[in-house]
Amino acid sequence: MEEEKKQVTEIVKFVEKDFSTGNNNSLIPSTDLASLEEFKKYLTDKLKFLLDDKFDTLVNILYGIDISEKKLSQLFSGSGRDAIPSSLADMIIERQLEKLRLRKLYKEGKL
Repeated sequence: MEEEKKQVTEIVKFVEKDFSTGNNNSLIPSTDLASLEEFKKYLTDKLKFLLDDKFDTLVNILYGIDISEKKLSQLFSGSGRDAIPSSLADMIIERQLEKLRLRKLYKEGKL
């Protein structure tokens, strides 16, 4: 459980940076969450807002995070707009976990 909380903290830091508005503010401020599921719910709510009110900002953020264009295209062309924020949250978390794994491997000299 403690390992998951540490992992969530690291992911939140990445996401906070990726959602930075440029003036030391972030659309996803650092929060104290204990699990990935809690963070996913939090992130999903924020993504709903961006999807509805700040779509251009959302697209720029997703580009910066390096979410696969193919995955995004499939998501946005599919039916069920209500499922998009949750799916985006999954993609963002998955990408951030991948970045954490790669950084760890690099630090260990395994890349």
